[in-house]
Amino acid sequence: MSMLNEHCQSLFDQFVPMARQYLDSPGVMAALELDQLCMKLYPAVAREKQNQELSNRIREFGRGLPRKETEELRGLLQDIFTEAQAAGLNLPD
Repeated sequence: MSMLNEHCQSLFDQFVPMARQYLDSPGVMAALELDQLCMKLYPAVAREKQNQELSNRIREFGRGLPRKETEELRGLLQDIFTEAQAAGLNLPD
């Protein structure tokens, strides 16, 4: 595995639990942290995985988090997980 892919995977490893936790207990600070992580993750996915679709979904997920409904976010997150696995990212437990 290249350094690039490891970078992408390590960001994704941080994203998954943070996103799941946000769905359980949304908050302004949590939204800011999650958005900042998305801002690092989506360009990494585009560059390292050459996957614009997944990159766009991650960016969309992080954008305007406090205004989004939990159900909408849950659907987006499920799409991200499915797409990420297809792109070769491992889903942390």
